[in-house]
Amino acid sequence: MKDYLNKNIKIKYRSEIDSLRAISVLAVVVYHAKINILGYSLFPGGYLGVDIFFVISGYLITSIIFKELKYKKNFSFGGFYLRRARRILPALFFLLLCSIPLAWFALLPSGLVDFARSIYFSLGFSSNFYFYFTGLEYGAVDGLLKPLLHTWSLAVEEQYYIIFPVLFVFGFFFLKKKIHIAILIILLLSLIFAEYFSLKNSNLNFYILPSRAWELLAGSALVFLEDKKNFKISNFVSNLFCLLGLLMIFFSFIYFYEAVPNPNLKNCLPVVGTIFILIFIKKKTIFAKLLSNKLLVGLGLISYSLYLWHYPIFAFARNLRIAQGLLEYSLIAILIFLISIFSYFFIEKPFRDKKFISNQLFVKIIIISSSILILSSFTIINNKGFKNRFANYDKFSIDYQKYLTEVRLKKYELGNPQFIDLNKKNILIIGNSHGRDTFNSLKLNEDLFENLEFSILDTRIYCIEKIFEKSEFCDGLKMTKLEKKIFNEANIIIISAAYTEKDLIKIEKIIDISKKYKKELILTTKSPSFYYENYLSIVDKFYNLNKRLPNKDETIILEKEYFKSMDEGVKILNKKIEVIAKNKNIKLLKKIDLLCDQKKQRCEFLTKNKDRILYDANHYSINGAKHIGKKIFSLNWLDLN
Repeated sequence: MKDYLNKNIKIKYRSEIDSLRAISVLAVVVYHAKINILGYSLFPGGYLGVDIFFVISGYLITSIIFKELKYKKNFSFGGFYLRRARRILPALFFLLLCSIPLAWFALLPSGLVDFARSIYFSLGFSSNFYFYFTGLEYGAVDGLLKPLLHTWSLAVEEQYYIIFPVLFVFGFFFLKKKIHIAILIILLLSLIFAEYFSLKNSNLNFYILPSRAWELLAGSALVFLEDKKNFKISNFVSNLFCLLGLLMIFFSFIYFYEAVPNPNLKNCLPVVGTIFILIFIKKKTIFAKLLSNKLLVGLGLISYSLYLWHYPIFAFARNLRIAQGLLEYSLIAILIFLISIFSYFFIEKPFRDKKFISNQLFVKIIIISSSILILSSFTIINNKGFKNRFANYDKFSIDYQKYLTEVRLKKYELGNPQFIDLNKKNILIIGNSHGRDTFNSLKLNEDLFENLEFSILDTRIYCIEKIFEKSEFCDGLKMTKLEKKIFNEANIIIISAAYTEKDLIKIEKIIDISKKYKKELILTTKSPSFYYENYLSIVDKFYNLNKRLPNKDETIILEKEYFKSMDEGVKILNKKIEVIAKNKNIKLLKKIDLLCDQKKQRCEFLTKNKDRILYDANHYSINGAKHIGKKIFSLNWLDLN
């Protein structure tokens, strides 16, 4: 017992914990690298590696607090939080400080501002809330470009470190032998909460401590099980349960996938698998030797730095478009490992050693580092990401163009379709986002079409027939009398959409309905879709690297790249649209002709005024829509002028 009466309680080192950390962090890194082999994603459930980290954290933190209370009958909150700060903050601050100059070169002004704000919230242990309230879905493509998205898990752990010791100490002295029952009850309530919110609000569920507490508390419960454990297990039982635990973990990595990952009952598999290993591991067994392998243990030792560094480096590489294939990502992976090794030996280890860095010096370094980070972030935000780094940023920025489009759509007929001047020929565009593009193109150029009035029915194509049926709902969309009224008032119907297979099944019936109501009908193809990866197009890649728009010769080269990058799937779908139009003897308008010269094999991406035509793979910006509308008029596309 004398060992526990020392000033600091030390937990017996367990090599299998570092090996589990290694397995977890490798799964997370592979998942974030988005590696595909023969069309299959490697470790599609690799995000569950974080769940294993939570179990281990809960186990280790509870072990420290429990043993101090049990053997010393006292607990130093100051000492606990100082040790946590020494463990977490130096490597995190080192990452943040190094990331600022990288962000300067890699991120657009809007991205740089977002990065600076995420630094604020990372310093305040609340980046999980920041990413949720900014609408960022973990696992979504745009999240791959956010350098600090992974700090959400640090925020959850830090919130746990702040709250749990207080509650545990209170429970230890007042609940005494019943504290483990309280932990099990809270664990169960948290799991129920997570399962419920995974259905109600999966994005919120992913980020918050109440949905993750059961994973951390699973590690806490293990401490009490170990303390009470008085049974011996055979080598066979040890190997059997360790094998089962590893199979459960790797099964979840390989076979679990969610577009928006969130904790629920499925997460019990890796959590229970981890617990099996921690409970049943036994010295000198096969799996004890396997999980004390020097390579795994070494990776486990650098796992924190590896977790910190992998995500920002991947994000900066994607923003700069310097990694696209397996070779490039392999080189980046080597760089990540080298930086992580440096961070472990020269940042993590020295700062944990009070003999090397005293508490007073540690506090001073943290205060100075925090001040630099706060001042740098404030300067970036106050200067709006230093737009002057990029030529023509305001008129070219993706965010700005998309914002203009969305604001404008809220102002017009969406949600309240109507024809204002019934003396004109009324044209009703029906469709989804591609229908809105067609509407914008015509409405923004209505001065060219003096005798025409445009309006839009924003709906899914296969829902149109519901306007004329007793049923008012279609996939949750209510079809109102107003929509039937505007359909009746229209002289010409233009069906324009990003068609789905369900649309194609229904579209002939909808054509027949329109003819029955004596409407002139026009069908458009789907807009061509161009290369667009990680929220960046071909011209975005050029713009980010060169900080300017292409000149005349460069524009021709990029126009040819756009043509080559067209989505073949859209071409196949449009062939089906052409067949339908031919069979039903209705006019067909090919949207590819508005952007591309198929003889020259070139596709426009900038207007004459050097505004971007598309704000993503296939949707028009405001200025792009104006440009397209003028082409519709000059080409006599509608035969209406």
